[in-house]
Amino acid sequence: MNMLVADSGASKTDWVLLHDGDKQFIQTEGLNPHIVSPSQFLNTLSKELKPNLMGKSISRIQFYGSGCGSPQKKENVRSFLREVFPGVKVDVKTDLDGAGLALFSKRQGIVCILGTGSSAGFFKENAIDRQMPSLGYPLGDEGSGSYIGKEILVAYLEGRLHKDLRVYLEEQLKMDLDEIFAQVQTPEMAKLFVSRLCKLMSKKSYHPEMQNILDHGFCDFLNKVKEHFPEESAAHQLGFVGSIASVYEAELRACAKQMGLEISSVIRTPIEHIAFHFSR
Repeated sequence: MNMLVADSGASKTDWVLLHDGDKQFIQTEGLNPHIVSPSQFLNTLSKELKPNLMGKSISRIQFYGSGCGSPQKKENVRSFLREVFPGVKVDVKTDLDGAGLALFSKRQGIVCILGTGSSAGFFKENAIDRQMPSLGYPLGDEGSGSYIGKEILVAYLEGRLHKDLRVYLEEQLKMDLDEIFAQVQTPEMAKLFVSRLCKLMSKKSYHPEMQNILDHGFCDFLNKVKEHFPEESAAHQLGFVGSIASVYEAELRACAKQMGLEISSVIRTPIEHIAFHFSR
């Protein structure tokens, strides 16, 4: 049985094809149904994913994705996958469910995602039992790349960003103001752009102003976790997946320690751990 497993976020989708004991890893564009259009979704499956499968038949697809929380979005994603892979059994769950498998397997814990966006949920019995409400960008996504990146961009545009950080940002971006404003014309574009800024500034994480911005973003997220999971956060460990959690792990752990929270592990991309779960 050839099984295709996906872990999808706003920026990228990691796939693994489980085939006769072997694993083939593939990466495509992000497939968050709130961000990409149906035609973009189908085009990514047809032009980026399918050619890399080398004609191998697929019998089952397990898709874990951001933006797949509602029944309607799950059904949309399921229909897109079935259109490109007709006759295949398809199951769609949230990215939190996939992250929970990667972080805790059969244990209980609080699953946290800090990537382009952010989310959290309590994981038990191999599934998310309860999810923290998220308003998404630009109203929520505390601690994420879009949340922290927006703070950096606003400080830069208002002339408040420290000179050392401003010069470094300009060197990395190589954009004038008109080009920057062109990148933030829609929430979807802005979310990806400011998240990119957050990652670009990782080499300056030691700077006091960056430390303040990171501390503010991570503490906002962790405070929200404690508010929604008061008993669980006191009794269970937190696990993190996502590029921002990984890149700024030291700052994240410091903030958690300050708030009396214990982090068990931080994983940049959970796909290998998810693949291990299904290949046992």
